[in-house]
Amino acid sequence: MRRIASLLLLAGGAATADDPPGTIVLELEAGQSAPVTATPGASVLCDDLKVAAAEFTEDGEGFVIRALSPGTTLCGVWKPLQVPAGLYRVNVVPRKEPAKPDGGVPPPADAGPADGGP
Repeated sequence: MRRIASLLLLAGGAATADDPPGTIVLELEAGQSAPVTATPGASVLCDDLKVAAAEFTEDGEGFVIRALSPGTTLCGVWKPLQVPAGLYRVNVVPRKEPAKPDGGVPPPADAGPADGGP
């Protein structure tokens, strides 16, 4: 029980606080996801569900962390019987707009026929 309380206190700390050794840092854009290493029967919990949340993979055999909105949060992996098994610092940045291939210049307006006659 003491381990759980300690980990929850760390998870509730400020984003600038030093994370425990071995913490994996994930930098994701909103909407992206990243796989999480977890053994069968494990669970993954994030402390700020507005920033990121754990989801099952498509095959249901593992987990991913999905970035939801800009911010930072800690996500912990827990083995059965509430044994800590890993910690992820998830930093979510806003989604970048895709670059336009023409450099963002609008196409020229259609001025009609080049000779201007009938």
